Amino acid sequence: MSTTAHRSRKLQLALDVLETADAVRIARASADSIDIVEAGTILCLSEGMHAVRALREALPGHHLLADIRAGRVGDRLAKLAFDAGADSVTVLAEVPDRVVTGALRAAAAVDGAVAAELHDTWTEDDVHRLVDLGVRHIVAHRTYDSAFADDEYIASTVARLAALELPGVEVSLAGGIALADVDLIGEWGFDTLVVGSGIAKAEDPAAAARDYATRLRSVTKVGVGR
Repeated sequence: MSTTAHRSRKLQLALDVLETADAVRIARASADSIDIVEAGTILCLSEGMHAVRALREALPGHHLLADIRAGRVGDRLAKLAFDAGADSVTVLAEVPDRVVTGALRAAAAVDGAVAAELHDTWTEDDVHRLVDLGVRHIVAHRTYDSAFADDEYIASTVARLAALELPGVEVSLAGGIALADVDLIGEWGFDTLVVGSGIAKAEDPAAAARDYATRLRSVTKVGVGR
């Protein structure tokens, strides 16, 4: 995959709070600075598709991702999220083909999308399999137990994805990303930065979202699938 400059990266707000009211409050406060709002896995489990519907109503002009991480019955789970107003859903990268294709069928029916979240021991064959099935969005998730500056996993993940040369495939980076981390990962090839607690748990979520967006705009190198 080749990297390309001159395109803005997107900022995604991951809402892994327990209550819909909190998610909506934070999303509305951050709306001017974010491109994608995510109903996080914790929120979806805690509040169900009610949370997805509420976020859709609160931010009608934003892309809405439901992080359902489907591991079984991909078609039915994805349809629940799409019916609630989601634009895209997630599946786990290690699931059987039928789960991925089921989610993709549900997405195709509403012009939606499916993102696959990589596991720690993924292989190049795993990514090729997902892309061959029709996935066009990969999520690389940083582990939570190390500082970004010392975490080789996410850096090697991005480098390995870039080497696969898969045109049209977008990559999101997620996992405990602090504001200072944006500078550390600035030269890596990715399309979307996913920020959760750095915004959601900030004393002023609106100000935190603006800070992330400003820092992200200063980094121009985007994409591993161009």
